[in-house]
Amino acid sequence: MNLILRELTPQDESAFFQGMNEWQGEQITWYTFAYKPGMNYGDMLEVLRKEKAGIEIAADKVPHTMLYAFVDGEIVGRVSVRHRLNDHLLQRGGHIGYSVAPRFRKNQYASEMVKQVMPYLRSLGLEKILITCADTNIPSWKIIEKLGAELENKIRDDKGELIRRYWLKI
Repeated sequence: MNLILRELTPQDESAFFQGMNEWQGEQITWYTFAYKPGMNYGDMLEVLRKEKAGIEIAADKVPHTMLYAFVDGEIVGRVSVRHRLNDHLLQRGGHIGYSVAPRFRKNQYASEMVKQVMPYLRSLGLEKILITCADTNIPSWKIIEKLGAELENKIRDDKGELIRRYWLKI
């Protein structure tokens, strides 16, 4: 598979905005947390840099790195890597959150993205990670289980949604 998982660069501006079009009808947070309508791409890259370094982040947030999955120059998905967990992420969110644009689903991209993110997680000093997903998100929990993650439990989040919580040794 020719998927490349990496951080955005200044040269990715066109691919980033083209990729955003793939998420029409979906919540924008499935694609980006940093970009706000009308924002300059360079400013967004600066937000991503600060979030990674833990600079000027909200008290309820943790440092994180956003990695984008490229296939033949197109962004097909993204992985958000949380460097540590807070109380909210322990309940829902975990160390990684991944998503694949609707047009690119069912191509094994999510599995490949999660496999490729493992060295980065180890570089953060993590030995095991928490991965969560909604109980109704069958494709996601099948990917998580295929990776060998162990289901710790199912809990209701603060909105009442049933969430599966998995731990994976990396």
